Amino acid sequence: MKLKAFILFLLVTFHLESATLKDLKEKENVFEAGLLLSGLDNGIHFLEPENDMQRHLLLGIHGGGSLGYEWVYPLSTLDSPSNLVTYFKWSPLVLNCLAEDTEFLINFLETQGQSYETITILGHSLGGVLLGKVLESVNTKVPIVAHIIASPLAGIAPTNKICEYQPPKAIQENIELYEWRTIKRLDGVFLALPFDPQVVDIKGSIATRLPERYKENKLGHNWSISWVADEISKR
Repeated sequence: MKLKAFILFLLVTFHLESATLKDLKEKENVFEAGLLLSGLDNGIHFLEPENDMQRHLLLGIHGGGSLGYEWVYPLSTLDSPSNLVTYFKWSPLVLNCLAEDTEFLINFLETQGQSYETITILGHSLGGVLLGKVLESVNTKVPIVAHIIASPLAGIAPTNKICEYQPPKAIQENIELYEWRTIKRLDGVFLALPFDPQVVDIKGSIATRLPERYKENKLGHNWSISWVADEISKR
């Protein structure tokens, strides 16, 4: 499995034709811009040219059924001269229990990620579940700041049984983990569930419940990334 994931890593990281932040900004509306992201091939995509000023790595991991538009504002907002903005395109609904994607991201962070002073990762919805799996096993001395946003970390049946899924229990010393939880009754993805799948107990994590409104909009599942991006940019 590790060899297969590493070969896939070499094939699809870095050199494919990719959308850029500039391309996203040039689109007439956010939905057109989002299609550039959702139309990417699977793999890591650098959304801007690399240069010597980029000391920090920023990585976005989308959730299931993403049309990309929910990432346009957050990625643009968090861009700065000192960081490199990247995006992981994957297929969350493939029933491989996240194993290959987990190995792929770990390989990326343990190789290319070593070139940076810090790594910031945002994982949304199922992307947050994937991020949780990565954080359990990644081996790097580079400080990681992880933001898990509106994610069903508790898992949802029947995938819990099929994949023998267990939520993360703790984080490593060089990792800061922030969980950002939507209000369940306002989140269209979690609304009908009998419990809130965002609620787990991870030792060392800081969990925050998001407010009801964001810029005059109901703060639901997809708006949550933008709210978190604004919070991060204030720090």
